[in-house]
Amino acid sequence: MFDPEAQPDLPLPERVPDELVERYGARARRTVRGSRTWRRPIALRYHRARRVLKDRDLWVLTLLVFTWSVVAAGALGALIYATMMFPWAFWFVVLPVILLFGLAFGAALRVTRRRETGSPV
Repeated sequence: MFDPEAQPDLPLPERVPDELVERYGARARRTVRGSRTWRRPIALRYHRARRVLKDRDLWVLTLLVFTWSVVAAGALGALIYATMMFPWAFWFVVLPVILLFGLAFGAALRVTRRRETGSPV
């Protein structure tokens, strides 16, 4: 394992000499090229993350999902509160909302299945 010809204080070359490849094999070339710099992968990840965070569509979708989550949580809380205050509200307010949600889900399921099979809508 000890190599008397190795000199650790010298900078790494840009290219692996052929005599070293002959001596240590092709695996040594990949090892030297892969360990030449550790900064490049970090810089690539930084630039990729920066590019993702600059994407306006991502932020618009994030704000839309967040906004509708708050609205849905408020609506659900209002329905639960109405049911607790007025037990009859379940039959006249909460149950119709649940039925409308089921109807909307069924319609969406039917449309997506038709799209998958390729039949006209």
